[in-house]
Amino acid sequence: MVSMEAKYQVYKGVAGKFRFRLRAANNRIVVVSQAYEQHTGALNGVKSIQNNCTVGIEDLTVDGPRMNYPKYQIFLDKASEFRFRLTASNGQIIGASEGYETKESCLNGIKAMQASCDAEIEDLTVTQEAAPTEPAMEEPAVAMAAAPSMAPPMDMGEVKLELYKLPDTVAKGDVMYFKGKLSKGDVGIPKVNVRIFEHDRSFMFDGPSWAEGYTNEDGSFNLSTKASAPHFWDNTAKIYAQADGDKIKKLRSDIQKIVIK
Repeated sequence: MVSMEAKYQVYKGVAGKFRFRLRAANNRIVVVSQAYEQHTGALNGVKSIQNNCTVGIEDLTVDGPRMNYPKYQIFLDKASEFRFRLTASNGQIIGASEGYETKESCLNGIKAMQASCDAEIEDLTVTQEAAPTEPAMEEPAVAMAAAPSMAPPMDMGEVKLELYKLPDTVAKGDVMYFKGKLSKGDVGIPKVNVRIFEHDRSFMFDGPSWAEGYTNEDGSFNLSTKASAPHFWDNTAKIYAQADGDKIKKLRSDIQKIVIK
């Protein structure tokens, strides 16, 4: 992943509305905003975040006194993961986090925000042409096969993308292997691009791929990359494979957890 300074990024979302996100120095998305109809609304939202980023923290997961706005609020979502939101003085939510498995990790996310009050504002709408696109990121170098030839899309009803069982843990710096198969019934599907992603547990976009390559003639794939810390707040990664190309359109495997120590 690319090393950079923390920054607020203003961009157009999939519905053509404006949003902003805080991207940390390790390239992870810490918080995302609501959708705004106007570009100025998103910019004002960033300013509101910056003006309120050092406020106190209210923990809704335990009994205790409640604070006045503005404040951070820690809460449990429907999946029993910890999240936080930052509310302005009028009670409006101006930023919400991804899901965290531990409260400590959630608090670390808040600390990252508190340390980024003066982060640069990057306006991606200046060069952004398509609503869902992300800025280009450097990706791990992996061996790639020849590009697939053009072919009509396949019927997705019976197509299956498998990511074989990953180890429970792996050490930082060790090579991680991602093996699996893309098939329709009992027949493998060759020459389809497969990318390995880590699900960032936000409701926006996952980050750059960890590895990339093409399926073999039997539909199998074997990709690899060096293991590195997935977050600054914990060491658990949620990994999935995604197949995408002329034959297949964004088919995902099940998500697996792996601890990188």
